[in-house]
Amino acid sequence: MSFRPIPFAIAVWSLTLLNACGGGTDTSVEGDEMANVPFTREVSIDTCMVMISQSVNYCDWRAANKGMEHQRSDHMIALREVYHGMLDSNLVMSLSEVSDLEMAQDFVRSDVHMAPLKQVSSDETIKTIFLDQQLEYTAETMDTLVFYMSFKTLNYERWEKAFLDDYRENPAHEFEVTRVFRGIDEPNHVHMIFQVNDPNYVQKMEKNNAFRMKMLAAGVVSYPVTYKFLPAKA
Repeated sequence: MSFRPIPFAIAVWSLTLLNACGGGTDTSVEGDEMANVPFTREVSIDTCMVMISQSVNYCDWRAANKGMEHQRSDHMIALREVYHGMLDSNLVMSLSEVSDLEMAQDFVRSDVHMAPLKQVSSDETIKTIFLDQQLEYTAETMDTLVFYMSFKTLNYERWEKAFLDDYRENPAHEFEVTRVFRGIDEPNHVHMIFQVNDPNYVQKMEKNNAFRMKMLAAGVVSYPVTYKFLPAKA
């Protein structure tokens, strides 16, 4: 597999240390919450589905995925983006827009959907995650490598406030967080897509103790999992 858990420091490259008195309070942001940050809540995809799997062969996976286009459409699922692994091109991720959550969930659990995928992917690696997008990047993206990351927090609003505050106070970043999601089944589970040029950026940040402290203060409570991708044709 081309993914692994990574230390706490990586999840919080863009977090700021929270006020020590605010740990037990409601930290949701109001009013000017989106002022002076390169993000919007007017997202292009609201409810979405992320699927990650280790294909036997990317071309075979692509053909099987394309063959299910009409079935997806009939169940209110629209494929938007596809990626393959940076180091292993047979690692694949798709991002789809979902218009009817219940219908989509029933479909992806059905044999009609799973049988073709199991023919072209390792069964135990198929992950399906339903998400609500919270933030979308509004600035121009320049970086080329695509990272997908997920981690658990004590409270999503607390984490998001720290995330946005960091962009206000430190607008220059070595990366571009293009989409931020929260899990539908686990609303305090954060998922994000970000872009960077340095393939070793994550490894460098693992050694930064300051980021580890920021993460802990922001309420991140799990080891993040990250995947490295490149954009691919659907």
